[in-house]
Amino acid sequence: MTRWSFRLPLWAVLGMVPGMALLISLGTWQLHRGQAREAMLAQYAQAGEQTAVAFNPKQLATMTPLRVQLSGRYDDQRQLLLDNQSNHQRPGYEVWTPLRMADGTLLLVNRGWIPQSGTRTEPPSPAAPQGEQQISGYWRSLSEPGMRLGEPACAKASKYPQIAEVQCIFSEPVLNGEILLDAKADGGFVREWNFDNGFPPSRHYGYAAQWYALALTLLAFFIKLNLKRSHD
Repeated sequence: MTRWSFRLPLWAVLGMVPGMALLISLGTWQLHRGQAREAMLAQYAQAGEQTAVAFNPKQLATMTPLRVQLSGRYDDQRQLLLDNQSNHQRPGYEVWTPLRMADGTLLLVNRGWIPQSGTRTEPPSPAAPQGEQQISGYWRSLSEPGMRLGEPACAKASKYPQIAEVQCIFSEPVLNGEILLDAKADGGFVREWNFDNGFPPSRHYGYAAQWYALALTLLAFFIKLNLKRSHD
């Protein structure tokens, strides 16, 4: 007569429980990231349909764009060119022009992309509309750099300068964020704003499925190794 017994040595339990907990937590983390990404993309899709609201300088900038309208004067004598920006595989720059509001607030307006002309030692100097300007665009946080290795605090050539660098360059407070100028607004260049970073929710769900599958595989091995058969 064949009998089955399930023996649980202490070492197997001590290895199984943390391993299962880790794999399940990783799968759940990726699942939640996929859900959050899906919700964010839905917000991005609605961004272009938003009615522009009056810009509030106290409004915290986030990666979810908020369509706003505001007025101020461009200072094209202090604008920044973000190098290493491509458009349809053509090298160029994104033009950050500071805008001074009536209350003295200074913020950055991204007026779009321009092609590289000449050499980097002699970058272009695109003009900006003069006088009081009524503009509309998308208020959002500055793009995060992938990695920084020993760059100076006022590095004008940084691909994605952060607010500390910007304030250092201008030697005065600057709002932490940028206005992406509306595609139809005057005074801009190529503006094909892409709010999606190309990482779809399905990829997060795929990673979640892999972690859960590994958890099930670990459970199957655990049962197989500890399920013993004996003969009377």
